[in-house]
Amino acid sequence: MAAFLSQPAGAAEVDTERLLRRMTPSLAIVKEPTAQDEMYFDAYYEPSDVLQGSRTGHWSEETATYGYTHDKVRGYGSVTRYERFSNRDFTANVGAYFSFPDSYVHSEIGAGWYRDYIYNFLVLNEYGHKLYKSVYWQMGYNFRSYGTGNTHVAYPGLIYYFGDSYLSASYGAIWIEGRGTGNFGNFRGDFAITDFLHLYSGVAVGQWLYDIYGLAPSKEFGYILSIGLNAKIYKGINARVGYSYSMEDPKFIKRSLSFGLSAKF
Repeated sequence: MAAFLSQPAGAAEVDTERLLRRMTPSLAIVKEPTAQDEMYFDAYYEPSDVLQGSRTGHWSEETATYGYTHDKVRGYGSVTRYERFSNRDFTANVGAYFSFPDSYVHSEIGAGWYRDYIYNFLVLNEYGHKLYKSVYWQMGYNFRSYGTGNTHVAYPGLIYYFGDSYLSASYGAIWIEGRGTGNFGNFRGDFAITDFLHLYSGVAVGQWLYDIYGLAPSKEFGYILSIGLNAKIYKGINARVGYSYSMEDPKFIKRSLSFGLSAKF
């Protein structure tokens, strides 16, 4: 039986994949915001078909995020509902981006309840600084507390912004207390096709991207491929759609669609 179905799970499943999606901030977050205050809302839904050993079924993730920008601070709060077959877990997170000339700081804390496989408590801290012209270096640390132990993820990386697009590359080390250390690489891109349409894609390769079976890192190697479109459909309103394919040894496959809608006020 998969590690995430134990009560509670000590594996890194769920949040490591979500961390990969959020690891690269957009240029709008990195640069100093305007003096105008702004509220925003984002809805995200991801249904997935999963093969886990001889078992097939459905997973899903639903996240609602509310935020407010004031001066150099972008604060936000989010609530997420996860479903893995018949198990449902919930998390609530609050955080903020702090923008400075040539640098930014991102901090977040979160907690989970009805925990079948999700963390009890989360802390995330990131720092990025301009290295040369449009190239930034980034350093992040993610801590998750589970009922059976703790998980630590450290990830240095580089981000190159050009126009309204970016390319990023990060290395990550995952240390699960009492079980050792795994490694992964994460590569992402967001490309402005027109003023109204963006293409985004990502590739992550490494160990313990999901940690479904709770094995040693050498026995849980996998990858995640993702691609999608983000379109401006009205002033301040964007919609996005994407697809991802994930695999992890010894036998786990996940095929996902994703849908998002964001609005600024």
